[in-house]
This record gives sequence, C-alpha cells and structure tokens, in this order.
Amino acid sequence: MSKIKERIEEINKITKKSRRINNILWIVVAIFVLASIGLGVWASIEKNRAEVAENDALEAKELLVKANEQLQNSEMEIERKLDSMVKVNVGDLWQGARTINTLKGYAAYKKQNPNDSIHGEDLIRAVDNLLNKEGYVQLVETNGNLLFDKVDLALDGYFVKFKTDKNVRNGAIGIDNCGAASPTKTGVVLKDKTVRVKEKCEAPGSKSVWALIEYAQ
Repeated sequence: MSKIKERIEEINKITKKSRRINNILWIVVAIFVLASIGLGVWASIEKNRAEVAENDALEAKELLVKANEQLQNSEMEIERKLDSMVKVNVGDLWQGARTINTLKGYAAYKKQNPNDSIHGEDLIRAVDNLLNKEGYVQLVETNGNLLFDKVDLALDGYFVKFKTDKNVRNGAIGIDNCGAASPTKTGVVLKDKTVRVKEKCEAPGSKSVWALIEYAQ
C-alpha cells in the first residue's frame, strides 16, 4: 500500500512538473506570437508613417511652389503700381515746376528727379526759354573785387547772383573781342537775381573779368 502511495505521489510530481513545463512553453509561444504581431504592426505603422511623410513633403513642396509664384506675382504687381505712381507723381511735379517757371522751381524738380528720362529734354528747353535774354556784365573789378556770389543749383551750368543791380551791355568795357567794340546798355539785372554764366572774358594785364550771361527778362 505504501508503494502505491509513493507511486501516486511520484506521478503527481511528474504531472505538476509537466504542467509547469507546458505552461512555460505556452508563455514562450505567446511571447513569440506577440513579438511577431508587434513587429508586423510596427512595420505597418512605419510604412504608413513613411507614406504620410512623403505625401506631406509633396504637399509642402506644392504649397511652397504656389507661395513662391504668388509672391512673384505680388512683387510684379507692386512694382507695376509703384512705377505707375512714380510716373504720375513725376508728371505732377513737372507740371508744378512748369507752372512756377523759375530756376529754383526747376532746380527743385531736378533734385527730386535726377534721373528723369521723361522730362529731361523738356527741363533743358524750359530753362533755356526762361533765360531768354543775354548780355555782358562785369564779374570782377580791376582790383580783384568780386561783384557776385555763386549760386548752387541742381541744373546744368554755372549760376551767380550779383551783390548790386548791374547794367547789362552788348559788350565788355575795356576788353577786345568780347562782344561789341563800343558797348551800350541793353538791360539791367537786379540785385540777387540768379543768372547763368555762358562764357567769360578776361582783360590782359588786369584782374577785370566780364561775362556773357543769360538771364530772365
């Protein structure tokens, strides 16, 4: 009887051991199965992620191209509008200068629009038409005394204004080959009136200088 009992206990031990081994095997199998499933899911996720990233990159590239095109179109439109505004403003300023019709007015216009290719020739003609009179006036006396002050204008030419009213003649007094041989008075230039010096005549052996000037009547 005792032997049978011992055999039964031995069988029970073997059974329990087999169950433990079986349970361990099932756990190992389960781990492998779960790992395989996990790898498949991870691979699928990574694949989807790569596809999504690629699609996002393509969409971002398309948006960037469109944005760049819109920016270029906007810049071109702004440039056209600015060009139109500049032309309109230049035209308005030019009309204002023409209305004023003074050397200072034309000089202010040219200073604001130094590279104006639209009214450049008109500006030259307007200044020439304004300075419609010419004659000879003394610039420097025989003792070297200057009778004028230089005037800086943003216009072509050398401009001066006299410190006193000056008679204008058709030739220089005491200087040969500078206008008429027997000069006579032809006009008057008032004090501080700006004129343009066209050419100068210097007296030999003297500090005296006369000039052919252009002035407004």
